[in-house]
Amino acid sequence: MKRLRFIVLIGALAAAMAVPVVAKATGGGGSGNSVIIQEKVDYDFAGGALDVGLYVKCTGGSGSVIVNVSQSPPQTPYPFETGSGPQIVVCDNHTHSVGVTITGFGFDAGRAWATADLTTATMATAHAERWVNIVVV
Repeated sequence: MKRLRFIVLIGALAAAMAVPVVAKATGGGGSGNSVIIQEKVDYDFAGGALDVGLYVKCTGGSGSVIVNVSQSPPQTPYPFETGSGPQIVVCDNHTHSVGVTITGFGFDAGRAWATADLTTATMATAHAERWVNIVVV
């Protein structure tokens, strides 16, 4: 019986550790505001621009989101690459697909770290962060 409990415990721990952290979003005091970063990012213009997809839900009429992406070797041949881009968003309590273009120099296909910060007209906020995969289309 002890062996069965041990196997069940190990299985539960393995399952919990296998669940990836997709995005962490918080909405400032239970406001219902959220931002989710999509997993794939589009590579453009020889690494000078990235297109990042988001899902944004907020209230207050309008808002803005700023996305930051950073990449380190061995994913990029440069010592460190980072870039950011803003976008105005509609805040009508519906989820919208939002595209943000990140400018930089030296991004390459592969893994990168992305963050997104949403601020609404009423100063409510939401934040997301995750590993993304830069793909060449």
